[in-house]
Amino acid sequence: MHRHRVRPPLLAAAVFALLACDLSAQAARSRSDLLPPGRRATSVELANRIAASAAPSKLPAKVVNPFNPPSWDAPDPEEARMAADAAEAARRAGLAANRATSPRELLAAIAGEIRPTGMAVVGGESILLVGSRKLRVGDPVTATFGGKPFTVHITAIDRTSFTLRLNGEEYTRPIKSGNNP
Repeated sequence: MHRHRVRPPLLAAAVFALLACDLSAQAARSRSDLLPPGRRATSVELANRIAASAAPSKLPAKVVNPFNPPSWDAPDPEEARMAADAAEAARRAGLAANRATSPRELLAAIAGEIRPTGMAVVGGESILLVGSRKLRVGDPVTATFGGKPFTVHITAIDRTSFTLRLNGEEYTRPIKSGNNP
């Protein structure tokens, strides 16, 4: 069995002493980046004069802020005119469309509001498909016309058309898949 001898850490102490001497020599040689106080005073005085700001002068009351002019939120006159023209045209068209002179014309206009997507025959019974609704002969359907709700009844469903009744008047309308007029 070998015994290891513990030697005094003389070598480590010598290396440490050399490093400490080298660091102290470098510290003695390094100079500060700051100028002495006497030479710094002129630079500090100049910096204080540059950094000092005078109070800004008051602007006249009538100056318009270019970033928030008073007319910023005002509507464009051309857009306002176009909107008024469109509203007038819609009002005229609405009045003409809402004027039903006879019960049959009223029923025809109401039938135009009902837009079926198709029809199906289930167990020998015809079913009118309106969106997700499945309507059968005799079912009531409520439609709005001229701002008023009307309830009409389905009296017949054919492969290509359906018939509605309102107050004893009947109207047959074609079933068109996709976009209806």
